[in-house]
Amino acid sequence: MKELERIQKALRHSNTLVLKDCEKKVECSFIKEGLVYDNFQIENNVLATALQEASLNGIVEGLHFERLKNTYEWFALRVKSRMLLDTLK
Repeated sequence: MKELERIQKALRHSNTLVLKDCEKKVECSFIKEGLVYDNFQIENNVLATALQEASLNGIVEGLHFERLKNTYEWFALRVKSRMLLDTLK
């Protein structure tokens, strides 16, 4: 999935993630030192839900951000398995 790869790249180059709900999509803004490094929309509901669960009021920063960055492979595996489960239902 390109969205997962893009998130992984943005996590490496930023220190804060801000999520904003936009109709049926979630807009992700990756911020480093007050400037937006990357900004894009996620249309996949499973991925959007997983990111919302990792956030606190739509913001991932500090220890939560470092935990997401350091355990991103597990996060991506969980998202992929949820997507597979949804397609099998």
